[in-house]
Amino acid sequence: MKTSLLATLLVSAPLAALLAPSDAHACGGCVVPPMVNTIVNAHRMALSVSPKQTVLWDQIRYDGDPESWGWLLPVKPGAVIEISTDAWFETLDAATSTTVFAPPISCNNGPDFDCGCAQADFAGVGGEFAPNGGGVTVVHRGTVGPFETVTLSTETPGVLDDWLTTAGYTIPPETAPVIDAYIDEGFDFIALRLQPGKGVNEMKPVRVWQPGISPTLPLRMVAVGTGANVDITLFLITEGRWGAKNFANALVPADLVSWDFSTNASNYATLREKMLAANDGATWVTTFAKPQALLAPIEGAVRGNVQLTLEVDEFGFPSRTARTIAEGYVGQGVINKETTDESCVSTFNTFAKDNRMVVDPCPAGVPSNDPSCGEVAAGEIDARLFECGENDQLVDSTLDDVATALNGLHPSDVWLTRLEARLPRAALVKDLEVEPAENQVEVEHEIRARSSTNVETICPSGVALLPENGNGSNKDRGTFVVILSTLGAGMLALARRRLRGARSPLPA
Repeated sequence: MKTSLLATLLVSAPLAALLAPSDAHACGGCVVPPMVNTIVNAHRMALSVSPKQTVLWDQIRYDGDPESWGWLLPVKPGAVIEISTDAWFETLDAATSTTVFAPPISCNNGPDFDCGCAQADFAGVGGEFAPNGGGVTVVHRGTVGPFETVTLSTETPGVLDDWLTTAGYTIPPETAPVIDAYIDEGFDFIALRLQPGKGVNEMKPVRVWQPGISPTLPLRMVAVGTGANVDITLFLITEGRWGAKNFANALVPADLVSWDFSTNASNYATLREKMLAANDGATWVTTFAKPQALLAPIEGAVRGNVQLTLEVDEFGFPSRTARTIAEGYVGQGVINKETTDESCVSTFNTFAKDNRMVVDPCPAGVPSNDPSCGEVAAGEIDARLFECGENDQLVDSTLDDVATALNGLHPSDVWLTRLEARLPRAALVKDLEVEPAENQVEVEHEIRARSSTNVETICPSGVALLPENGNGSNKDRGTFVVILSTLGAGMLALARRRLRGARSPLPA
């Protein structure tokens, strides 16, 4: 049985179901207050970059025949692949998704708690990898969670294609030159697929650890198995706000966001689509950027410090919340039954403004209680303080994505940035390079619509309170009133006539 090489760095398979939440638990992280619409995106990955390490997270999702899925990632020598958790992406996505708020109106309207979380099936393939030989060295074989993996190395162009074909992959003709180009540049490769007998509901996100700083994503591999465009959401965990270096960067113009009361939706999606399409689609739009966003409460521009809702009760009220992304990640892990221990979260926020470096004293891929683990030096933070759950050689129910993300970074300087792109095939001829952004300013994910239409459909005889021309914050001191009804307009005209009559005539 052949396995198509359809998913590479960004799991670039057909996009109907890429990286949607894996089960109903995904809705637990949605934050949808009354009179808002939440902008939901599909393809998700995360990248933590420090001088010590580079870690890529990817949640593998494929819509199609379970026997036609495969994944290939070009990596630097020494890379280690590990299993991650559904809770990691669920929490990052829910906490940073753009939420548009309607202008407040005087008439009451019931809240809409429609979460709108997407669901879809995904698939994998079993079988065995081909043996050594043909100029290809198998650096490592193993299993990671439900996956079987193999790390491959070669210095000879063309032979890796033969190895993969023998292993059961179908290599598209246009892919071979891309693979050879990465070989010329000194890359190894990790191939991954489901173990035989594992069901699609057992697939988990994976993360790939590489030594040293490597602020590059090999987008040339993304073209494999994609359609005309590929949607990508990238979370950057770095010291300072980062953005694209060799692509255009953009922001959605918040001043142009409007709310239509007849549809209870904003035009944010339309504005976002225009920005994504700029520069022939070779644009990365920053939709969230805040410092200390993993360990400290996120201050929203509209609601201020509002806790992240993980679960709601039968009446739609929050029954489980979290103060921070790190705390929400652990709480979501408990909901997902990925761990039962959440005792560690009590100390997370105490490190939010700590300027010491986080250091993992264990070798990559080794459990935190392994005898090979050392001790951190004075003036360093032990990364294991950010882990929750059990971790031993036989059972791994540890939530350690926060610990992995912070390794080599100083918490006080860490930013979380969300980039979104819809890249056409023509833009996938070069890898994405990321670098510190020129402007180290925050990008808001809570937006108050600056204007509105069709207000009479929801409040035919009321008034609409629109935010002052500013940042749309709930801290705005000034508002102005727009009279909507005929009666209101008449009252305003009468008030003006009385005001004119009360004034003394000006001297000639």
